[in-house]
Parts: sequence; structure tokens; C-alpha cells
Amino acid sequence: MRAQCRIHRLPVLTASLARIRTVAAFAWLEATRTRLPWLAALMALVLLGASFFVRSIAITESVRVQCGFLAAGGRFLAVFVVLVHVLGSMLRENQDKVTELLLSVDMSRFEYLSGKLAGYLVVTTGLCLVFALPLAPFAPTTAVVAWWISLTLECWMVVAAALFCVITFNQLMAAATFVLAFYLLSRAMTAVILIASSGVVAEATWSHTLLVTGVKGVALLLPALDGFTRTAWLVDGATAWPVLPMLAGQAVLYTALLFAAATFDLYRRNQ
Repeated sequence: MRAQCRIHRLPVLTASLARIRTVAAFAWLEATRTRLPWLAALMALVLLGASFFVRSIAITESVRVQCGFLAAGGRFLAVFVVLVHVLGSMLRENQDKVTELLLSVDMSRFEYLSGKLAGYLVVTTGLCLVFALPLAPFAPTTAVVAWWISLTLECWMVVAAALFCVITFNQLMAAATFVLAFYLLSRAMTAVILIASSGVVAEATWSHTLLVTGVKGVALLLPALDGFTRTAWLVDGATAWPVLPMLAGQAVLYTALLFAAATFDLYRRNQ
């Protein structure tokens, strides 16, 4: 009986994977048809040109300054492009009733959202590679590869957060504001904890202790993005490979949690 059940489930699983691959392929096709790779390449070239200007005005260690400028600018542009692309794509499909059309056929909401996530993750990986390539002449190859992998993992969490927010709020400004707040707070949470723990008075009060406890509690809910995509890997030769497995586990965990929340909210909606 168990063998027969497995045999019957195999075609269903195959059909489900085929539908997920189809949605992912359309997400990739949309990115190429909207010329997103060319736009990212143009932005990377402009950033590279600006880095030579920064290098020319640096007084000392001009190459390190240029590499740091490229790393910081490339990380910001990658997050910005990924966020705008995911939010714009999902909202455009929702406004054009494409989402309702796809969900009206033999496709579950989980399959639809899984295909979207898979397609966006592939697109994000390529975009992060585009923004990592300008660093190749100025840093060791192994450091650039580690930096690219970390940037990809970081942007994967941005993709999952954008999917969750666009389904929950269904408005561009609200979703973009929430994702940016999530990203910036996750990036700065270590500094916020240090500032809150230091205090402005020597003696600890109950309000100060409550504040520090609340900040640390919020930090437990957020990914430690300050450990991702560090410029020190490029300019100081710091070893990044030992920490990459921990960063990958953290990225997979938060991506899965945000995707589960987005799936739950999509099922909750009456469409």
C-alpha cells in the first residue's frame, strides 16, 4: 500500500515542480525583457568610474579607498535594485490581474510563490555578480568571490522580505519602507546595542535596564547583517571563508521564515 501511495504521489510532485519551474522561468524572463541586467551593468560601470575619482582625491592608500568605495556602493546598489525589482514586479502582476489568472488555474498559491522566490533568487545571484565584478582588479580573487557569495545571501533575505511585505501591504511605499527599515535596523543593530548599553549616566536605572533588554530582544529577531559582505575582507585581507557557512545558515533560516510568513498571508487573502 505504501509503495502504491508513493507511486501515485510521484506524478503529482513532478507536476508541482514543473509548475514551480515555469513560474521561475517567467520571473527570469521578465528580468531580461525589462533590461534589468543591462541597467545593473550600467550602474556598475558608473560606480567604477566614480571610484577612480574618489581614488584621485585620496591622500594616502588610494587603492584601499577605491576598493572600499566600490564595496560600499556595490552593496547599496545591489540591495536597492533587488528591492525595487521585486516590489515592482509583484505589484505590476497584481494590478494587471496576472496573479489572479495564475491562481485560477491548476496551481496552488504555494507553487506560485515558490516559483516567484526561485526566479527572484536566480536573478539576484546574477545581479550581485555584476556588482562584484568591478572589485576584481583591486582585491584578491578569493576575497571577491567570498564577498559576492555573502552579498548574494544578504540580498536573498531582502527578496524574501520584499515578497512578504508586498503581499501584506500591497502598496509600494509601505512595502519599501518596511523592507528598508528591516534592512537598515539589521545592519545597525550591533551599534545600537553598544550605544544603548553604554548609557549616558554612570549608575544604571530600571528604565535604562529595560531599554537595553528591549533592544537586545529586538536584535534576537533580526539577522546580524553587520557580519555580511564586510569591506574588511577586501581591503584588509581578512579571512571570510570560515564564517560563510554560518552566514549561509542564517540567510537560509530567515529566507525560509519570511517565505513561510508570505505564504501564510497569501493563503489568508481572499482572492
